[in-house]
Amino acid sequence: MLSIVFSSSLGTMLEYYDFFVYVALTATFTRLFFPTEDPAVGALVGAAGFGAAFLARPIGTLIFSPMADRVGRKKTFVVTLTLMGAATFLMGCLPSYATAGVAAPAALLALRVVQGIALGGEYGSAAVYVMEHAPARRAGLYTSVLQGTAGVGLLFALVIVAVLKTSLSAEMFDLWGWRIPFLLSAPIVIVATFIRLKMTETPVFLELKRSGTLSASPLAESLTSRAAWKGILLAIFGAQGGTSVALYTSVVYMLYFLQGVLKVDSMQANMCVAVAVLVTAPLFPVFGGLSDRIGRARTMLIGIVSWMVIAYPAFSGIAAGAETGSWTLVTLLIMALAALTAMIMAPLPAFISECFPPQSRTTGFGLAQQVGNVMFGGFLPLISLTLVNWTGNPLAGVGYSIASLIPCAVVTYSWAMRAEKGRNATKAAPPIEAQTQSMG
Repeated sequence: MLSIVFSSSLGTMLEYYDFFVYVALTATFTRLFFPTEDPAVGALVGAAGFGAAFLARPIGTLIFSPMADRVGRKKTFVVTLTLMGAATFLMGCLPSYATAGVAAPAALLALRVVQGIALGGEYGSAAVYVMEHAPARRAGLYTSVLQGTAGVGLLFALVIVAVLKTSLSAEMFDLWGWRIPFLLSAPIVIVATFIRLKMTETPVFLELKRSGTLSASPLAESLTSRAAWKGILLAIFGAQGGTSVALYTSVVYMLYFLQGVLKVDSMQANMCVAVAVLVTAPLFPVFGGLSDRIGRARTMLIGIVSWMVIAYPAFSGIAAGAETGSWTLVTLLIMALAALTAMIMAPLPAFISECFPPQSRTTGFGLAQQVGNVMFGGFLPLISLTLVNWTGNPLAGVGYSIASLIPCAVVTYSWAMRAEKGRNATKAAPPIEAQTQSMG
């Protein structure tokens, strides 16, 4: 089981690394691809580039998630990993605005869209793959490792960028150094693809194939079934919404907040976030295991409510710490937000997987996750920065995040916990035949 988790997590971590290198290099991309005299406008344009990839994620889900339900989980995430690697490598080959004019940012945004399509098909396949191999009572533990790959991918991106910026002059970094993180992904993706090709298909999918019960059209089933829509809405508001808001506020928007709003040096900002992500990464299996014991919805609810309580004072403290140069305080506050984010995120793969039948599990998972990402996460940095610019209040962005979590907390408490309790009761009940025999 550990080899399955490792193989799945390695590929997913690399895809998140590829996706987040753009975030780590936002300031560089703004200078080289979106030149502007106004730093605030530059930050908004950079955040818009991040959000553009999220619009493409549902397209990836529509293409690849039904493929995973029809032809196999393994085959699908080999394709998505290869697609992500190719797009990332090509980003490292792009000319700058000074060389190619408007064609440069257009090509950059196009490749970001391809990255979004790849990631939109990757994560659901990987999560379901691990879920269908895991023992039922430890599904939360094993699948939670995948959630930690988002932070680890970002961590690697931040560390590699920091090392390059330290080793190279500013001129050399802008000339060619920024390309290295993208070009590095090519050999790593090749190795990861080879590892994935050696993996076996899930026993659940093989049984569906053997019994002839594979769905002919998992997408149609998911879009026309009332039960499927119930699962999609429950997953969006009961799990994915909370995860998207917490992750993209605590980690991604945090980088924009530090650099664009508080004017912290990009190296210092990256290091504060990187240390927080590194220290809190081991908490994912801890909270995943907790969800196996006390319930996934309950674990997420505790994390959501706690995050809402501390977010505003934490961002306020970060602003004060950045002003005085108290970087230890800044890092500790980011760490607190990241820890609660792990509590919200860890149960998500198992929770969403359990909302759908195996015939359309990957499709349902992908639709719920990517629609939730677009609704709650993809444009959160852009909206938050816009609110800061409109109001002049540096904390206006985190206020938006807290407000966004209110419907997630309500749905998790009033619906998700009840639905999960019902599923667990159904699993625990003996078959009718056994009940009849015991009564006789």
